[in-house]
Amino acid sequence: MTIIFLYLLLIILIAIALYVMFARNLFSAIMATTIFSLISALIFLLLDGIDVSLTEAAVGAGISTILFLSTLKHTDVEIKKSSIPSFPLIVLFFLLLGLLSFSVSDLPEFGKFNQTSNSQVTEYYINNSKSEMGIPNVVTSILAGYRGFDTLGEVVVIFIAGVSVLGILRKKKSNP
Repeated sequence: MTIIFLYLLLIILIAIALYVMFARNLFSAIMATTIFSLISALIFLLLDGIDVSLTEAAVGAGISTILFLSTLKHTDVEIKKSSIPSFPLIVLFFLLLGLLSFSVSDLPEFGKFNQTSNSQVTEYYINNSKSEMGIPNVVTSILAGYRGFDTLGEVVVIFIAGVSVLGILRKKKSNP
């Protein structure tokens, strides 16, 4: 049942992506990307990626929507007729979708934990994380120790996003 629901959500995501590509109203495109992010967060939640789901909901649907709407409020919008014909974009979209679908078919079976690509790394982390890092929780030792630079990069991105939000929401001083 869950797999059918996941496929249904993926079809909805494709429909939303097509809508955003051809939306003439920027506000409705922003709302569609917000819905896209919320559905993506739901998919991550169904796939037991709770941390990724929370991040997608907070950053993708929350902060990004605030940034887009604030930017829309502070800019003048002039809608121009696109010089690019729609048909080639639709063909390109479905061509890339087919290529992605073909690429996904070559991935390992969904949910199979004993893949050869995963087995050595997983065993190493489970067996050595406590002795090498001194942290009893394996997940914490991986995030804080083995993938410390990756985690630092994520923190820097979130910091830059926060500074950007403050910059956009800052009130301009009026000159007397």
